[in-house]
Amino acid sequence: MNKPVKHKQYQYEFGRNLYKCRKKKGLTQESLGEHMGVSRTYINQLERGRGNPTLQVVMKLADVLNIDAAFLVFGIRYKD
Repeated sequence: MNKPVKHKQYQYEFGRNLYKCRKKKGLTQESLGEHMGVSRTYINQLERGRGNPTLQVVMKLADVLNIDAAFLVFGIRYKD
């Protein structure tokens, strides 16, 4: 049987994936926050695995970063 993954691990992985995507797009936390309509502090919390984003936030991040939401959540990249 699979060992359950702790909730905090999901938040950490999400934050790590968000950080990678933001850096790859050449955005600062502040500029991403401006595109999202949220503060730089909120983006920082998400990247450090301290935030718990809603589905709406995840989808908007994916849209702003022009990536699939599955990558942010699970680190999965889909080919078109």
